Amino acid sequence: MLCYHSYYESCSKKEIGTLQVELYGDWTFEQAEQWREAGIDQVIYHQSRDALFAGATWTESDLNKIKRLIKMGFKVSATGGLTKDTLKVFEGIDIYTFIAGRGIYATEKSCTISS
Repeated sequence: MLCYHSYYESCSKKEIGTLQVELYGDWTFEQAEQWREAGIDQVIYHQSRDALFAGATWTESDLNKIKRLIKMGFKVSATGGLTKDTLKVFEGIDIYTFIAGRGIYATEKSCTISS
């Protein structure tokens, strides 16, 4: 992820437009501050795959990190383990976009799930 910062700084925003950083693995809020300073304003927060495989859902720790990123000025998209029921945990949090996979589209009534 550090390379995004360097790459983005070396190109004009006019050439790139918008750049999103996917957050998974090891990243820090110090790195996130550098991305904001470079003009990056969108991040995608992934729920940990290890947590998903262990049967865990979105934790208070995940939600606090998302809230902190929003306070830093990021538009935050959330993905990983999203279902109709897990969407409720985001109530009151200004999520920019939900990126839903099979938890939504693989359901029997996928067209009505999000309503």
